Amino acid sequence: MRIDDDDIAEELGAAIRLGTVAEVDLSAARIVVDTGDLQTSAIRWIENRAGATRSWSPPSVGEQVVLLCQGGEIAGAVALRGLGQDAFPPPGDSLRELVSFSDGAVLAYDPEAHALEALLPAGATVTIVARGGVSIDVGDAAVAIRGNVSIDGDLSLTGDATIDGDAVAGGVSLQHHRHAGVQPGGGQTGEPS
Repeated sequence: MRIDDDDIAEELGAAIRLGTVAEVDLSAARIVVDTGDLQTSAIRWIENRAGATRSWSPPSVGEQVVLLCQGGEIAGAVALRGLGQDAFPPPGDSLRELVSFSDGAVLAYDPEAHALEALLPAGATVTIVARGGVSIDVGDAAVAIRGNVSIDGDLSLTGDATIDGDAVAGGVSLQHHRHAGVQPGGGQTGEPS
């Protein structure tokens, strides 16, 4: 039996189609795709992982997808995501790998600069839950924190502490506390015992 080139093109055209996400059902993990001449029923999309390790990154309405239609039947199609398009342009143009979210948040890693970034919009929060502990090792580099810090638990420090402002312990100010039994004059008190 001889297969005609036109038949192959027609079969491939039925098996692989371009479309645009028209609806997203998050609870069912299904989407409806519009191909221009027809619309799918609720179909699955292909995730990065779907076994013991799973990922969840639902498509957006308006996102372009490739439909893989087994046997040319659109009813059993699955959607392959990730096509760049004018409506959702690429968020970068370098080797810096990143994920850009709709609220403006960006998670990025630059392998040339060896820099990992989490850039979050105003009002965003970060939560880390690690019941076994958290270890941060920066070697001789410095760690900078800007803003107020609250620790609910004991603090153990090895090394010196330099404080520009006042330190208050048990309600006693380091800068403004007074010692009883000291006479005014040129003398100094002894070191704390």
